[in-house]
Amino acid sequence: MKKSSFFALITLVSIIFSAYPAYGATVFYADGAFTKNGIEWCEENKPLYDLLGDKFFEHHKYSIESRVCANLIEDPLWSYSGPDRAEKLIERSRYFTELEIAESREEAKVGVLDPTPAQVPRNNTEEKIEQPVKEQVDETPKQNKVQNVNEGGGGCLIATAAFGSELSTNVQMLREVRDNQILNTKVGAMFLSGFNQFYYSFSPTIADLERQSPAFKEFVKITITPLLTTLSLLNHLDINSEGEMIGWGIGILSLNAGFYFGIPFFVAIKLKHYLLS
Repeated sequence: MKKSSFFALITLVSIIFSAYPAYGATVFYADGAFTKNGIEWCEENKPLYDLLGDKFFEHHKYSIESRVCANLIEDPLWSYSGPDRAEKLIERSRYFTELEIAESREEAKVGVLDPTPAQVPRNNTEEKIEQPVKEQVDETPKQNKVQNVNEGGGGCLIATAAFGSELSTNVQMLREVRDNQILNTKVGAMFLSGFNQFYYSFSPTIADLERQSPAFKEFVKITITPLLTTLSLLNHLDINSEGEMIGWGIGILSLNAGFYFGIPFFVAIKLKHYLLS
């Protein structure tokens, strides 16, 4: 029953995207291709894709966006860094969208489900690019990709969505804290590895909500400001040992625990006493 419903849904989505592009438009799609928001969403989800592998599609309910995004990440064009990169990726996403729709139609006919991205013919992935691509395809095994993401971490999806760009001052500050302080010690790297497993389990959803709701975006921005302020202190410290990293780490965690839990608890107690008096 579930399979029949799924195939019916695939067929419906295929018809909407191919025959009625205006009705198929979303925050990520317009005229059968990714919008700039779609490309940014893909950029922010790359660390999660590297971390989860094929489970990335399950995490995103096997959406067409997740499959097109995976195709773009694996495409040689992804490494292109020219000023027209976004435009090229948008146009490339049109091809992958058409590929997914065509595959979905065939799956609906024969009743065989393949939730992973459509196989891209090798001769169709090559594209002439004015600036040489640094690497055609990353041949590193998926296990090594997971290790790299766990140790170094990906981008901060929530902060990037809140402040609008990976180049914003706050996002760059977080990157500097991670690279220059936390990853310089073994205990910091171990903490970040465990934290990433937890963080990337929910951050894509929060980032999506931020892009869809300006009000929620501002709420998140205000909420994470104290956290960013305390973390910025690490950039002004000279941490040279594991013990110092542990000590300052506990201090930062305590500051944030006091702000996010201690102060609201104290205010709630005072308010309760006021109301009862």
